[in-house]
Amino acid sequence: MWCPVCKTEYQKGITVCAECGSELVEGTEDDFLITGLCELKDKEASAKLLEYLQFSGITNAEEKENEGVYIITVPQSQAKQAEKLMRGFMIAQQEEQDKEAALNAGNDGSQEKTSNETPEGILNNSSKTYTKKADEYKDTRTSGITFIIFGLIGIAYLVLCKLEILPLTYNEIVFVLLLCMFAFFIAGGFASVIKSGKIKGQISEEEELTKKIKLWLDENITSEIVGSWKDANVPDEENELIVISKIGAMLSGYYTELDTSYLEMVADEYFNEKISGSF
Repeated sequence: MWCPVCKTEYQKGITVCAECGSELVEGTEDDFLITGLCELKDKEASAKLLEYLQFSGITNAEEKENEGVYIITVPQSQAKQAEKLMRGFMIAQQEEQDKEAALNAGNDGSQEKTSNETPEGILNNSSKTYTKKADEYKDTRTSGITFIIFGLIGIAYLVLCKLEILPLTYNEIVFVLLLCMFAFFIAGGFASVIKSGKIKGQISEEEELTKKIKLWLDENITSEIVGSWKDANVPDEENELIVISKIGAMLSGYYTELDTSYLEMVADEYFNEKISGSF
């Protein structure tokens, strides 16, 4: 239990803060620590982003104004999720601006304008987060080994109980159920370890592909191109998201057969490695 006013944690069962008398709420410290997500100069854009975040589950997202700058804050526990959602929002907004610019420049108007003005429309532009094969291998293998160890410990415990070395007894039905459960953990663990072995074989292939894509970006992205993508009217934080989305769009247009979330991951890595220093 947590006091939203005093930021004091209490044991479960206590409902009122002893210091200020406020009603306690359930949660952890991270649920109530607030962190800044971004700063926007445009009130309309800030309002749209806030609405989008709240629609997407960041219910405690808030907007604060400071000398004409609109600051979006979110609970620290949801900061990573909010950052991903914000990136989807920025990509959608940039695509919308590009379409409007094309229409204003003399487009014949045959291309229908996709509506991203509502939270539902923007949400459809978000994509899942890609997990690199090296990380997937580590996670899968660690999970498998953990299950195996847990299962072996459980079976050893049951054997000690059966031999009356431990002063605990179970009836036959419970004993069999527990045995089956621990055996299931072991089987699942071995399955995960085997799966991790297959994933391990894909790591070098993915790394080579990523290296190839980054070399292609080196050949096709110049500082002049990056400069043309920037918007002088928005903060660097927004420009970073715009540039990353542009890189991702380039990759999606060229490597059409590859997973979009993978290409977005490569775009993010490339930006941090080669471009972020210029911001």
